[in-house]
Amino acid sequence: MPVHNSPIPPKPPARSWAHARITATAEQRRVLDSTAPAIIISALAGTGKTTTLCMKACNLLASLQGQREAAPPRILVLAYSRAGVTAIRDRMLQLHGAVPRSMEVLTMEQLCEQVLKEQGDPVEKLDDPVRRRFLILQAQEALRLELERNSDSGGGSDGIDDALLGQNVDIDAFLAFEALAKKRLLAREVEDSGLDLRAFCEDRDLDYGLCRLYGQYERMRVGMNHEPRFYAEGDCTFELCRQLGALDWDQPFEWLQERYSAVLFDELHDLDEGALMVLRKLVQGNNGFFVGAGDFNQHIHEGSFSVFGGGMERVRECLPADTQVLTINTTRRFGADICAALNPLFGAEFAHVAGSSDAFAHLTYDSDEHCAAQLVELHGQIVNGWGALQESKGDKGAQHNSSLNVVLRNPQDSILLEWVFGHEGVHYGCQGMSPFYLRREVALALALMWALQGDDGHERYLTPGIVGAAVEGLLHYGRRTARSGAADVDLLAQGQFDNAGWTDLPGADEGSKLAATLHSGAARMRRYIAHGTLNPNAPELNDACAEIMALPAAARAAVLADAGTFCQHPLVRRIFADAPINGTERSACLASLQSLARLAHGLPVAELLGRLTLLVTTSIGMHQSQEPISLRLLSVDACKGREFTFVAVPFVERGRFPGPASHQEAYRERNMLYVATTRARAALWVLESAAKPVWPGPV
Repeated sequence: MPVHNSPIPPKPPARSWAHARITATAEQRRVLDSTAPAIIISALAGTGKTTTLCMKACNLLASLQGQREAAPPRILVLAYSRAGVTAIRDRMLQLHGAVPRSMEVLTMEQLCEQVLKEQGDPVEKLDDPVRRRFLILQAQEALRLELERNSDSGGGSDGIDDALLGQNVDIDAFLAFEALAKKRLLAREVEDSGLDLRAFCEDRDLDYGLCRLYGQYERMRVGMNHEPRFYAEGDCTFELCRQLGALDWDQPFEWLQERYSAVLFDELHDLDEGALMVLRKLVQGNNGFFVGAGDFNQHIHEGSFSVFGGGMERVRECLPADTQVLTINTTRRFGADICAALNPLFGAEFAHVAGSSDAFAHLTYDSDEHCAAQLVELHGQIVNGWGALQESKGDKGAQHNSSLNVVLRNPQDSILLEWVFGHEGVHYGCQGMSPFYLRREVALALALMWALQGDDGHERYLTPGIVGAAVEGLLHYGRRTARSGAADVDLLAQGQFDNAGWTDLPGADEGSKLAATLHSGAARMRRYIAHGTLNPNAPELNDACAEIMALPAAARAAVLADAGTFCQHPLVRRIFADAPINGTERSACLASLQSLARLAHGLPVAELLGRLTLLVTTSIGMHQSQEPISLRLLSVDACKGREFTFVAVPFVERGRFPGPASHQEAYRERNMLYVATTRARAALWVLESAAKPVWPGPV
């Protein structure tokens, strides 16, 4: 175990922060008064984890300055996410009036980048998605060439699925796999397992082809002599972990030795293997006091720890033996009614501040349409009731505070809600998800309808934004992306990227120009779908999208008569069945099609597109006139760490929210519901299926 040699400071003053309106609860006071060399603050939602951490930082700063050290104290405050860094800075402004110069507020990735630069190595950042895509495709081509050479020499193709080698890899799937592999330090996990790569992937239910491609990409990124050519997001932490992995458990790392007088960490619940390794060396490196805060009920990110998986113990293994764990259960966010509803559901111990008031309502629905209708009614009650009351009192923030915030587990659940809200004239916004008509799979289906119907007078049914999203959908799902054949094969064979000419690839600007051209008419869009280009002499393609454009007249008339039937057409479904995407994304695309089919059932294509155009143009008009948004649709990720006056959580039912998951992953679904239902200050509505209830719990 690491040994903590820093002296115990005198008991901090009663309060060293400046904000006169903020007072500590008894639970927070125990944290502030503690002189333990390391503290973990295990706190529930809305209990002031970040505030407590910042109070402790102010007290430590005052205490350390009082010791008249030779060098001024430096305090490092880490957060797992950029949003967490922003929250810490905001809280310091409230408490202290400014972020002191002696305090560094960084993400783990930013700290690791700083250390790498101090080591003298160049740190070239890569944040261009077009270039990243190009390099991933080059890595795939290099792997393809390697396997062909092995096959020619009698070594076989190593059994990699032809889906990986026969067409371009799903970039989104690769990026997700890469991020998870680096969070988990997958290469070390493979080595420790003693299994060969194929057996390891089968044992861990990982995609072997993506794992091989990930290894190829990494070899090309870092080079034969391990001199990384670039760093994408997460690579700085990954590189520092590579250096730390060469050390023994308690061996010091000079670049993290005695840098700080104290280290504080917010969002402990989001720690992954890589971040934990860096944190351990920080604590071992005589960096003074450690204080970490987290709500392990809020672990929702794949690759992170959870209290259900022993996450708290994993963190404690990296801290001094006398680390003190202090709990904060008193929430300032909501009151007695919400506490009473959530405690039995989650097995939690929320306590409310005396005198706080709130409201909780448990509603049931018989169908999705019934759920949507109840949300419309709630929206009206809030805007016309509470909002109007606040306006009459002269509250300038009433419009903002009186919005209804609807938290969704699945983006496809928003399709019906947006359709209903739009037709009711509700000015809604989306956070953490795009409006349904700008999602690639939905936009592609809409564009296919429009192109199949042909020009109808001078009316244009799709906006340029929808057309642009449809083009992305064609490239993503239709196997139409340009391959990396233009790259220098000799360079690829040597395990090097060919950087020449990548800037000539079509990027966002070119895509926007193409969308503007296609938006000028359905006939032009139809030709582009059928041929994959605007060149009139190009041959027709034979994929599902092109086959839809070639439907016989009778079949075309049938699907154009009912947009719902079109969405369920076998050719439309085949687009996603044949797409180079993973099973999770395929299921989500088909679920989106099903939701679109339900609201479009019985509507002719022309009517559906016309009503959609009216909905979109009305929304754009509201935005341009700066009309306040009165309803927000949020993903669980987007609402994490935030709070709102009014929150509704719809579609709560077994197998939907919480969603289906393996036994090992079930706690993440439970935590998703926990995050969604702990965002409200004044009122929380949970809309639960009457047929598949989740209540009363525990989840």
